[in-house]
Amino acid sequence: MGPVHGALVLMLAVAGCYAPRPPSGAACAPSGACPDGLVCSPATLTCELRAIDGGGPDVLKVDAAIDARPDASIDAPTDAAIDAAPALPLLVQQAVSFATATNQVSVTLPATPGAGHVLVMIGGGPQAPLDSVSGGGVTWTVAARSTTEANIEIWFGVTNGSSSTVTISLVGNTGQLTIAVSEWANLASTNLLDASRIGTNVSSPASVSAVTTTSAPELVLFGVGAFGASTWGMPSDGPWTAMTKVASSVGQAEWYRVVTAPTTLAPSVTENGGSWDAALVSLRGLP
Repeated sequence: MGPVHGALVLMLAVAGCYAPRPPSGAACAPSGACPDGLVCSPATLTCELRAIDGGGPDVLKVDAAIDARPDASIDAPTDAAIDAAPALPLLVQQAVSFATATNQVSVTLPATPGAGHVLVMIGGGPQAPLDSVSGGGVTWTVAARSTTEANIEIWFGVTNGSSSTVTISLVGNTGQLTIAVSEWANLASTNLLDASRIGTNVSSPASVSAVTTTSAPELVLFGVGAFGASTWGMPSDGPWTAMTKVASSVGQAEWYRVVTAPTTLAPSVTENGGSWDAALVSLRGLP
Protein backbone atom coordinates (compact mmCIF):
# COMPACT_ATOMS: atom_id res chain seq x y z
CA MET A 1 0.00 0.00 0.00
CA GLY A 2 1.46 3.37 -1.07
CA PRO A 3 1.86 6.38 1.22
CA VAL A 4 -1.04 8.32 -0.28
CA HIS A 5 -3.44 5.41 -0.12
CA GLY A 6 -2.45 4.67 3.48
CA ALA A 7 -3.07 8.28 4.57
CA LEU A 8 -6.52 8.20 2.98
CA VAL A 9 -7.44 5.03 4.88
CA LEU A 10 -6.24 6.61 8.14
CA MET A 11 -8.36 9.74 7.56
CA LEU A 12 -11.45 7.63 6.91
CA ALA A 13 -10.84 5.62 10.08
CA VAL A 14 -10.52 8.77 12.18
CA ALA A 15 -13.69 10.22 10.68
CA GLY A 16 -15.52 6.96 11.47
CA CYS A 17 -14.42 7.06 15.14
CA TYR A 18 -15.16 10.77 15.69
CA ALA A 19 -18.20 11.37 13.53
CA PRO A 20 -20.02 14.54 14.67
CA ARG A 21 -23.38 14.35 16.51
CA PRO A 22 -26.28 14.29 14.03
CA PRO A 23 -27.64 17.82 13.55
CA SER A 24 -31.00 18.63 15.15
CA GLY A 25 -33.82 20.71 13.74
CA ALA A 26 -34.53 18.69 10.61
CA ALA A 27 -38.13 17.69 9.96
CA CYS A 28 -39.12 14.25 11.13
CA ALA A 29 -39.75 11.60 8.49
CA PRO A 30 -43.47 10.94 7.77
CA SER A 31 -43.12 7.76 9.78
CA GLY A 32 -41.73 9.79 12.72
CA ALA A 33 -38.26 8.36 12.30
CA CYS A 34 -35.11 10.42 12.97
CA PRO A 35 -31.38 9.75 12.55
CA ASP A 36 -29.72 7.72 15.28
CA GLY A 37 -29.22 9.83 18.39
CA LEU A 38 -32.26 12.05 17.77
CA VAL A 39 -35.97 11.70 18.56
CA CYS A 40 -39.01 13.23 16.91
CA SER A 41 -40.28 16.04 19.18
CA PRO A 42 -44.13 16.20 19.22
CA ALA A 43 -44.08 19.95 19.88
CA THR A 44 -42.15 20.87 16.71
CA LEU A 45 -42.25 17.68 14.56
CA THR A 46 -38.47 18.07 14.21
CA CYS A 47 -35.65 15.74 15.15
CA GLU A 48 -34.16 16.84 18.46
CA LEU A 49 -31.85 15.51 21.15
CA ARG A 50 -34.82 15.49 23.62
CA ALA A 51 -38.53 15.37 22.94
CA ILE A 52 -40.55 18.45 23.96
CA ASP A 53 -44.23 17.70 24.50
CA GLY A 54 -46.89 19.95 23.11
CA GLY A 55 -49.05 20.23 26.26
CA GLY A 56 -51.86 17.91 25.21
CA PRO A 57 -53.82 15.53 27.46
CA ASP A 58 -50.97 13.05 27.62
CA VAL A 59 -48.65 15.75 28.88
CA LEU A 60 -51.15 16.72 31.58
CA LYS A 61 -51.18 13.12 32.73
CA VAL A 62 -47.39 13.10 32.93
CA ASP A 63 -47.37 16.39 34.87
CA ALA A 64 -49.95 15.03 37.30
CA ALA A 65 -47.94 11.89 37.83
CA ILE A 66 -44.83 13.97 38.56
CA ASP A 67 -46.69 16.17 41.05
CA ALA A 68 -48.03 13.08 42.82
CA ARG A 69 -44.63 11.43 43.18
CA PRO A 70 -44.01 9.87 46.63
CA ASP A 71 -41.53 12.49 47.83
CA ALA A 72 -44.06 15.28 47.21
CA SER A 73 -46.84 13.48 49.07
CA ILE A 74 -44.55 12.79 52.02
CA ASP A 75 -42.96 16.25 52.19
CA ALA A 76 -46.25 18.16 52.28
CA PRO A 77 -47.77 16.61 55.44
CA THR A 78 -44.39 16.55 57.14
CA ASP A 79 -43.95 20.30 56.61
CA ALA A 80 -47.52 20.92 57.79
CA ALA A 81 -46.94 18.89 60.96
CA ILE A 82 -43.75 20.81 61.72
CA ASP A 83 -45.41 24.19 61.18
CA ALA A 84 -48.57 23.36 63.16
CA ALA A 85 -48.78 25.01 66.59
CA PRO A 86 -49.30 22.76 69.64
CA ALA A 87 -52.84 22.51 70.99
CA LEU A 88 -53.22 24.76 74.04
CA PRO A 89 -55.00 23.81 77.29
CA LEU A 90 -58.72 24.50 76.89
CA LEU A 91 -61.51 24.94 79.45
CA VAL A 92 -64.39 22.64 78.46
CA GLN A 93 -66.94 23.17 81.27
CA GLN A 94 -67.23 24.01 84.97
CA ALA A 95 -69.66 23.91 87.88
CA VAL A 96 -69.68 25.14 91.52
CA SER A 97 -71.61 24.47 94.73
CA PHE A 98 -71.42 24.83 98.52
CA ALA A 99 -73.10 23.47 101.64
CA THR A 100 -72.98 24.13 105.39
CA ALA A 101 -72.72 21.71 108.32
CA THR A 102 -72.49 18.62 106.17
CA ASN A 103 -69.94 15.87 105.76
CA GLN A 104 -69.86 16.19 101.99
CA VAL A 105 -70.96 18.29 99.04
CA SER A 106 -71.22 17.28 95.39
CA VAL A 107 -71.36 19.09 92.07
CA THR A 108 -72.38 17.74 88.65
CA LEU A 109 -70.89 19.06 85.43
CA PRO A 110 -73.36 20.02 82.68
CA ALA A 111 -72.15 17.12 80.49
CA THR A 112 -70.20 13.89 80.90
CA PRO A 113 -66.48 14.72 80.64
CA GLY A 114 -64.40 13.39 77.78
CA ALA A 115 -62.21 10.38 78.48
CA GLY A 116 -58.59 11.46 78.77
CA HIS A 117 -59.47 15.01 79.81
CA VAL A 118 -58.35 16.40 83.16
CA LEU A 119 -60.71 17.37 85.98
CA VAL A 120 -59.63 19.95 88.55
CA MET A 121 -61.33 20.51 91.94
CA ILE A 122 -60.71 23.78 93.78
CA GLY A 123 -62.44 24.02 97.15
CA GLY A 124 -62.42 23.00 100.80
CA GLY A 125 -63.66 24.26 104.14
CA PRO A 126 -62.26 26.29 107.06
CA GLN A 127 -62.70 23.54 109.65
CA ALA A 128 -59.96 21.15 108.45
CA PRO A 129 -58.29 19.67 105.36
CA LEU A 130 -60.59 17.54 103.20
CA ASP A 131 -60.66 13.82 103.84
CA SER A 132 -61.12 12.98 100.17
CA VAL A 133 -62.27 13.93 96.68
CA SER A 134 -64.15 11.27 94.70
CA GLY A 135 -66.13 10.73 91.50
CA GLY A 136 -65.74 12.11 88.02
CA GLY A 137 -64.11 8.88 86.82
CA VAL A 138 -60.86 10.16 88.36
CA THR A 139 -58.19 8.87 90.74
CA TRP A 140 -57.67 12.19 92.53
CA THR A 141 -54.34 13.70 93.60
CA VAL A 142 -53.93 16.75 95.83
CA ALA A 143 -51.69 19.34 94.17
CA ALA A 144 -51.77 22.13 96.78
CA ARG A 145 -53.62 22.95 100.00
CA SER A 146 -53.48 25.92 102.34
CA THR A 147 -55.47 25.25 105.52
CA THR A 148 -54.66 28.00 107.99
CA GLU A 149 -57.57 30.45 107.61
CA ALA A 150 -60.50 30.04 105.18
CA ASN A 151 -58.78 27.07 103.50
CA ILE A 152 -58.32 26.31 99.80
CA GLU A 153 -57.27 23.05 98.12
CA ILE A 154 -56.55 22.10 94.50
CA TRP A 155 -56.94 18.47 93.38
CA PHE A 156 -56.66 16.99 89.88
CA GLY A 157 -56.82 13.76 87.86
CA VAL A 158 -57.39 12.30 84.40
CA THR A 159 -61.00 11.19 83.87
CA ASN A 160 -62.10 7.99 82.15
CA GLY A 161 -65.33 9.72 81.14
CA SER A 162 -67.57 7.54 83.29
CA SER A 163 -69.04 10.20 85.61
CA SER A 164 -69.84 13.90 85.71
CA THR A 165 -70.39 14.16 89.50
CA VAL A 166 -67.57 15.02 91.93
CA THR A 167 -67.84 14.91 95.73
CA ILE A 168 -65.65 16.37 98.48
CA SER A 169 -65.83 14.91 101.99
CA LEU A 170 -64.92 16.02 105.51
CA VAL A 171 -66.30 13.84 108.30
CA GLY A 172 -67.64 15.84 111.24
CA ASN A 173 -67.70 19.11 109.35
CA THR A 174 -69.79 21.81 111.04
CA GLY A 175 -68.73 24.72 108.85
CA GLN A 176 -69.00 25.43 105.16
CA LEU A 177 -67.66 23.36 102.24
CA THR A 178 -67.13 24.95 98.82
CA ILE A 179 -66.40 23.15 95.55
CA ALA A 180 -65.55 24.26 91.99
CA VAL A 181 -64.91 21.56 89.37
CA SER A 182 -63.63 22.20 85.86
CA GLU A 183 -62.84 20.00 82.85
CA TRP A 184 -59.78 20.66 80.68
CA ALA A 185 -58.66 19.39 77.26
CA ASN A 186 -55.13 19.31 75.82
CA LEU A 187 -53.32 18.55 79.07
CA ALA A 188 -50.69 15.84 79.56
CA SER A 189 -51.99 12.48 80.73
CA THR A 190 -48.85 11.64 82.76
CA ASN A 191 -46.35 13.73 84.73
CA LEU A 192 -49.06 16.37 84.80
CA LEU A 193 -48.13 18.49 87.84
CA ASP A 194 -45.27 20.92 87.29
CA ALA A 195 -45.28 23.21 90.33
CA SER A 196 -47.43 24.57 93.17
CA ARG A 197 -47.42 27.37 95.74
CA ILE A 198 -49.63 28.35 98.71
CA GLY A 199 -50.10 31.47 100.82
CA THR A 200 -52.11 32.63 103.83
CA ASN A 201 -52.68 35.85 105.77
CA VAL A 202 -55.28 37.92 107.59
CA SER A 203 -55.52 40.96 105.28
CA SER A 204 -55.85 41.72 101.56
CA PRO A 205 -54.36 41.16 99.03
CA ALA A 206 -54.23 37.39 98.77
CA SER A 207 -51.04 36.09 97.20
CA VAL A 208 -48.55 33.27 96.74
CA SER A 209 -44.78 33.26 96.44
CA ALA A 210 -43.14 33.14 93.02
CA VAL A 211 -43.17 30.00 90.93
CA THR A 212 -41.46 29.38 87.57
CA THR A 213 -43.07 27.02 85.07
CA THR A 214 -40.61 24.64 83.44
CA SER A 215 -42.30 23.54 80.21
CA ALA A 216 -44.69 24.88 77.59
CA PRO A 217 -47.53 25.16 77.16
CA GLU A 218 -48.88 25.01 80.72
CA LEU A 219 -52.17 25.70 82.48
CA VAL A 220 -51.80 27.83 85.63
CA LEU A 221 -54.67 27.86 88.16
CA PHE A 222 -54.94 30.36 91.05
CA GLY A 223 -57.58 29.87 93.76
CA VAL A 224 -58.39 31.89 96.88
CA GLY A 225 -60.77 31.31 99.79
CA ALA A 226 -61.56 34.26 102.08
CA PHE A 227 -64.00 34.78 104.94
CA GLY A 228 -66.90 36.93 103.81
CA ALA A 229 -65.33 37.93 100.48
CA SER A 230 -67.79 38.95 97.76
CA THR A 231 -65.77 41.46 95.73
CA TRP A 232 -62.60 40.42 93.98
CA GLY A 233 -60.00 42.21 91.90
CA MET A 234 -58.03 40.68 89.03
CA PRO A 235 -54.75 38.93 89.90
CA SER A 236 -51.44 40.50 88.99
CA ASP A 237 -48.99 38.75 86.63
CA GLY A 238 -51.79 38.30 84.09
CA PRO A 239 -53.59 38.12 81.84
CA TRP A 240 -55.92 35.90 83.88
CA THR A 241 -59.38 34.60 83.03
CA ALA A 242 -61.92 34.51 85.85
CA MET A 243 -63.76 31.25 86.50
CA THR A 244 -67.11 30.81 88.26
CA LYS A 245 -66.89 32.11 91.83
CA VAL A 246 -68.57 30.67 94.92
CA ALA A 247 -70.44 33.41 96.82
CA SER A 248 -71.18 32.43 100.43
CA SER A 249 -69.97 33.13 103.97
CA VAL A 250 -66.61 31.78 102.84
CA GLY A 251 -66.08 33.36 99.42
CA GLN A 252 -64.05 31.47 96.84
CA ALA A 253 -62.65 32.69 93.51
CA GLU A 254 -60.54 31.01 90.84
CA TRP A 255 -58.66 32.22 87.77
CA TYR A 256 -56.54 30.60 85.07
CA ARG A 257 -54.06 31.51 82.39
CA VAL A 258 -52.18 29.55 79.72
CA VAL A 259 -48.46 30.22 79.34
CA THR A 260 -46.67 29.28 76.14
CA ALA A 261 -43.10 29.65 77.45
CA PRO A 262 -41.47 29.10 80.86
CA THR A 263 -42.78 31.95 83.02
CA THR A 264 -42.26 33.24 86.57
CA LEU A 265 -45.50 34.13 88.38
CA ALA A 266 -46.29 35.52 91.84
CA PRO A 267 -49.94 36.61 91.56
CA SER A 268 -51.79 38.63 94.17
CA VAL A 269 -55.43 39.70 94.19
CA THR A 270 -57.47 42.12 96.24
CA GLU A 271 -60.60 40.95 98.09
CA ASN A 272 -62.96 42.58 100.56
CA GLY A 273 -63.08 39.70 103.02
CA GLY A 274 -60.83 39.01 105.96
CA SER A 275 -58.44 36.14 106.47
CA TRP A 276 -57.61 34.13 103.37
CA ASP A 277 -55.80 31.09 101.95
CA ALA A 278 -54.45 30.92 98.39
CA ALA A 279 -53.06 28.17 96.15
CA LEU A 280 -51.47 28.15 92.72
CA VAL A 281 -50.85 25.07 90.54
CA SER A 282 -49.28 24.71 87.09
CA LEU A 283 -50.20 21.68 84.94
CA ARG A 284 -48.32 20.57 81.84
CA GLY A 285 -50.02 20.82 78.48
CA LEU A 286 -49.49 18.62 75.43
CA PRO A 287 -45.92 18.90 74.09
